[in-house]
Amino acid sequence: MGNEGGCCGGNLFIDLEPAKQAEYLAVLALDARLLQFALQGEDDVSRRIGALLQRALEQAIDADGPDEAEGAQRELERALTGARAAGMQLSAEIGEVDVDGVLGTMKMRVLSTVLAPPSPLAA
Repeated sequence: MGNEGGCCGGNLFIDLEPAKQAEYLAVLALDARLLQFALQGEDDVSRRIGALLQRALEQAIDADGPDEAEGAQRELERALTGARAAGMQLSAEIGEVDVDGVLGTMKMRVLSTVLAPPSPLAA
């Protein structure tokens, strides 16, 4: 997977309010066809927030029309608000992967995200 047009791993994204983070993620999701989601955390809170965020990202990628996109963005904001309250951080980038299919190899856009607990130094 290439790192093309990385977006949200830097401090600028991390420092944004959850509503703005959700807005940016929703825009990235509109361009993506696939989701790669990683959760770094084993506790119940991390798993719960991770499940909410993954479901919201999938909704954003699959959204058909403005109503579904707005609903997905609201779910993203809710999950990101919970992540921030738990001290978790999200990084995201858009890239491409090669997918082999019946018609040959195609390049597909993938939204790669990592939800991580706070670093031990920050805790």
